[in-house]
Amino acid sequence: MPDLRLLDVGSVRMGRRGFLAGLALVGAGALVACSSGSASQSSSSSSSSGSAAQASNTATVKMTDQNKFDPDTVTISTGGTVTWQNAGTTPHSATFDPSKVANKADVALPSGVEPFDSGLLQGSQTWSHTFTVAGTYKYTCIPHEALGMHGTIIVK
Repeated sequence: MPDLRLLDVGSVRMGRRGFLAGLALVGAGALVACSSGSASQSSSSSSSSGSAAQASNTATVKMTDQNKFDPDTVTISTGGTVTWQNAGTTPHSATFDPSKVANKADVALPSGVEPFDSGLLQGSQTWSHTFTVAGTYKYTCIPHEALGMHGTIIVK
């Protein structure tokens, strides 16, 4: 009588645990392959400076599961680009639109700048914005505004 704890796969015999572990690896690989196409979103305002200037003037802000922007304050030059990266699993936003937040004082823009917003970023997604107007930009994460998830971009 054959051993019921072993599976015969072609000429290879493997235990049930080995088969299930292999199946889990194949499933995880398929999940990664399917999700990699939507891992990034991008938005930026128009800029008169060349791409070489933008590449040398960039910053990354991580959005954490501790409901913090890291770092919470960034200083860049006019024409610089900031990229927000959701480094956790909880959805976050970088919202520079006072009409979308509970407390209007949590968002501030320099005079003449139109409001903008990243939308919700899922884990590992990124969003970038190029800042073309000097001044101080205060922003928040809509889902975690009440928890104090606020940031500042200073553009010189």
